[in-house]
Amino acid sequence: MRFENKVLFVTGGSSGIGRATAERVVAEGGRAALVDLDLAKAQAVAAEIGGGCIGLQADVVDETQVKAAVDATVAALGGIDLVLAAAGHAEFGPLAEWDMARFNKMMEVHVGGTFNVCKYTTPVMKARGSGAIVTIASVAAFKANNNNVPYGAAKAAIAGLTRQFTLEALPEVRINCVAPGRTITGMTTPLMLARGGDMEKGEEVFGAAVPMKRMARANELAAAICFFLSDEASFITGQTLLVDGGETLA
Repeated sequence: MRFENKVLFVTGGSSGIGRATAERVVAEGGRAALVDLDLAKAQAVAAEIGGGCIGLQADVVDETQVKAAVDATVAALGGIDLVLAAAGHAEFGPLAEWDMARFNKMMEVHVGGTFNVCKYTTPVMKARGSGAIVTIASVAAFKANNNNVPYGAAKAAIAGLTRQFTLEALPEVRINCVAPGRTITGMTTPLMLARGGDMEKGEEVFGAAVPMKRMARANELAAAICFFLSDEASFITGQTLLVDGGETLA
């Protein structure tokens, strides 16, 4: 019961790593505000998880919407103690195929969205005297892959933002970053199907580059995230943890 009476604010909360983290927080005594572009989906998933969770709509690029979601969480659940900025999207391809509008969208969603979430949740937690934030980078921030320049650059920027923001958040709020390796989520499923034809073959194709020879499950990432969110990590801040099955060892 590490999260008894704690409130989690999570973007990208209705699927993948965001949902898995919310489920774990609720299972350990907390409640969660699941924030997503799709309000109906966020509310449906909140109802499935139960435990007093709520579903909210916000585009993380729009700081007015992020602030409104933060205010709604405080009004409905009494405050915010834990934050996971997990909203994002994946696009790949040779840099020559990208225009500035597409590149800017990648940066706005990942880096701008993380910035907005940190900006508006931190004062709430500082006023309560404590809190913890986890941001989401990627192995792509540390390892170059083909056709991955904008995504890798955005994820590297999140790791940098996390480190730079740490001093402003302290002493009340800790902020750490988790960098997932190849993980089975709603975002990666279409890519797996496209390259493998089915999920089993898709995991085999993607997992071939991982020393552990498989992809991670969302709950395995949630375990690392919840460590950072919990009091077990009470003296850890400004760090990035790679949860990658050994992929960056090569």
